[in-house]
Amino acid sequence: MDSEPPVFPVSVKVAAAVIDNTHTDVAVLGFSNCIVILVTQLSSVGSLVQCVVSQLADSTLVDPQHMADQLREASVPVDVKFLLGNPGACAASSLYQILATATSQRKHEQNPSDVRPVILGIGLDLPRAYKVSSMDDGMPDLGAFSSTMNALALLVDECRVW
Repeated sequence: MDSEPPVFPVSVKVAAAVIDNTHTDVAVLGFSNCIVILVTQLSSVGSLVQCVVSQLADSTLVDPQHMADQLREASVPVDVKFLLGNPGACAASSLYQILATATSQRKHEQNPSDVRPVILGIGLDLPRAYKVSSMDDGMPDLGAFSSTMNALALLVDECRVW
């Protein structure tokens, strides 16, 4: 009997690259109710962050073409919530939130009809330069982190399941 093997019910794609001189693994799993993206340089899941694209409360009262123009002009708001990991104890929690928001917004831009939330597992080996600015005021240095974010975005795009 020549029957096709059953298709795995979850779309899974993986990729790896060297980012900031550190081996980085990415796995993207497309479940029916959410998308799970794991990004790690530490061989662990790290912190889990849930990202949900905010729904516009008055979307039924707004002209769809006008709303589409607004969404192209402005960033889509995203609700971010740590599910695992202590954001207060992690020096990189602000960077993780920024990465999670950017990833969710990028997914929404690429496929606005996909409303599944994103669960992002992030375990990055961040240099101190990313964690605080040169003024050492405790705020992350987004300029130093932007090239890493771009490299991670390209790696996640290789694994798109949406």
